[in-house]
Formats: sequence, C-alpha cells, structure tokens
Amino acid sequence: MPASSSSGLPPRIYVPILAVTAILFLSVMAYLVALGFGVTGSVFGKSANSAPARSQPQGSQNAVEGGPPPPVMAQIATLRSRIASHPNDDVALTQLGDMYLAANKFAEAVPLYRQALRANPHNVAARAGLEQARDALQR
Repeated sequence: MPASSSSGLPPRIYVPILAVTAILFLSVMAYLVALGFGVTGSVFGKSANSAPARSQPQGSQNAVEGGPPPPVMAQIATLRSRIASHPNDDVALTQLGDMYLAANKFAEAVPLYRQALRANPHNVAARAGLEQARDALQR
C-alpha cells in the first residue's frame, strides 16, 4: 500500500481549476467595468444587440464649420442681453469685445471697446483690446 505524503489536490487537477477560476474572475470584472463606464461592444467590433452610436463631431472642426459651439453662443446671448438692459456696462462690453477679438472679428470688436471706454475711461482691458483690434485691422 503506497503511503500518501501530501494532502490536497494533485497539480494536474489544481492548475485547470485555477485557470478556470481566473478566467471567470476576470470576465466578471470586465463586465462590471463595462457597466460602470457605459462601454458597449467589444474589441472585435460592436455587438449585434448594441444600438448604433450616433457620431457627433467634436472639437474645433465642428465649431469652424457650424459656427460657434452652443456654450459660446449662450454666453454671447447673455452678454448682448446685459448690454441691451445696461448700455454702460463696461465689463459686458469688454467681454463681448474680447470674444469678437478672439474670433478674429476685429471690426465688430472696435465699437464695443470704444463704448466700454466711454462708459469707463479707466478700463484697462478695454483699452488693451482696442489697441489689439486696431493693430489687427491695420495689418
């Protein structure tokens, strides 16, 4: 009768059980991560039951082709309404002038800066913006 010196599973059974357990654990973790981040499909492509994603262009290319992005348009509308209700609001005038200056619309920026300086001759930002817009127009 052979003596059994070790207790536990033999290696030929232990290794496959360990491999199956690791695969199951990693599969469950991948599923939970996919749920948490809202990922659909797989590395091999979209799954058959996933809805087709609507691709919406992002970044500056969208802004160039379709005009300013919605947050910028909202800010412009807010500034225009502030200026309409308070025509001597030099801060709003300067901010709108800065937006036009950043968009390279120098001719639209100059009157805003001038109006801001008429409202507050000590507005340094309006004076600097006016100089930048004039310099850009001369070039």
